[in-house]
Amino acid sequence: MRRFFRVMLGWALSPLGTLLYTGMLAATLLIAGADPGGARFWLPVLIFLGVSAFYDVSAYIVQRRKGLAATEVADAVFERIWPTRKEGARE
Repeated sequence: MRRFFRVMLGWALSPLGTLLYTGMLAATLLIAGADPGGARFWLPVLIFLGVSAFYDVSAYIVQRRKGLAATEVADAVFERIWPTRKEGARE
């Protein structure tokens, strides 16, 4: 189970995750009845994509400054969210 969530976290933290989330937002807006030719559809999609892209670029810059690979970043985030049990801990 941990391996599955680690892979999902790696995808979620990647730029591909940003595009996937933007697509899901667009699909949700379409299902809710937003007109794809109007501003009520494109404004939230573009704002979300812009903010997400900004955070992706910022994280990438920090990652490169620290000399980390993308998998190392995902592992560090995962360990913080779901730490491994220590020796002697009850299961």
